[in-house]
Amino acid sequence: MDSTLECYTNGIDTDDMPNKHLDHLEDLVFFGRREVTNAVNEVMNNPKLSVKWDGAPAIVFGTDPRNGKFFVGTKSVFNKIKVKICYDQTDVDTHYKGCLADILRLCLHHLPRIGGIVQADFIGVSGGMVYRPNILEYRFDQKTYGRIVLAAHTAYTEISPDAIGYGGINIYGEDSCQFLGSNEADAHITKLPDFNWIKLLLRLARCKIPSAKTRPHILKHINSFIRAGRIPRPQEMYDSLDAKYKCEVNVTTFKVWYMLFQLKERLLENIKVTGSVSCYIDGEPTEHEGFVTVAEHPVKIVDRLTFSKANFNLKNNWTNEKL
Repeated sequence: MDSTLECYTNGIDTDDMPNKHLDHLEDLVFFGRREVTNAVNEVMNNPKLSVKWDGAPAIVFGTDPRNGKFFVGTKSVFNKIKVKICYDQTDVDTHYKGCLADILRLCLHHLPRIGGIVQADFIGVSGGMVYRPNILEYRFDQKTYGRIVLAAHTAYTEISPDAIGYGGINIYGEDSCQFLGSNEADAHITKLPDFNWIKLLLRLARCKIPSAKTRPHILKHINSFIRAGRIPRPQEMYDSLDAKYKCEVNVTTFKVWYMLFQLKERLLENIKVTGSVSCYIDGEPTEHEGFVTVAEHPVKIVDRLTFSKANFNLKNNWTNEKL
């Protein structure tokens, strides 16, 4: 069985790209000014996009470079303690239970024995035309082939909590698995929106950046509005923030957030998707969950008022296993 792993990086040196949770473009103001300018600069230079598939759970698989053995698991393979890595069915039975264990048994049996390490989102068992692994329902134009369907998105060179990952990957040449790629969904920006760089830089100079300790509380505050399905004006965002965190941000911080959110919305309006898969929520046609920039400083471009809100309110998902 000949399987080919292709990683496209647009000429980027991936050795220095950290493995981290991808952030929304607008949330970068809570991480730093450089993070904002780097990401906006890349976004405004028409980067390559990869489709963000709404699969679950996240599956990590490949060859362990420490012993040469093939393995499967979830993101728990990267844990600092209680590492859950499965080289055989006994390991699956030991570390996992229920439906997740069943999925990992399928993956252990059918995934290609590649030389690298890959993270992918599980879509479902092959042979169908309609799948709903999480929020989105995917409708294919023909039956899926092989035994299982996954969407690969990140590659690694080691198994450790500090593993370095890079995106924009494709896996070819597999009969037992269907890996979703550009045939199923391909995206590109048709027109770059106008953007006021001077206003952004002036606001960045005046805004306050919260500390790493406070940042999760600010993000939780933002997500409370997303969960409620609305985006208030910057002044309300600041006024409604818990008083003990107000000293670390100012109204201008939220003005930058709002400016980046508006840029993201205009980008979404100008992203064209082609492919053989249609998306639905509760039977109604919709767009793909979002996109990821294939760049040195990758970010998520997601319609948060549709998809993030739905994810927050989903009772039965793979919260602890999904990227």
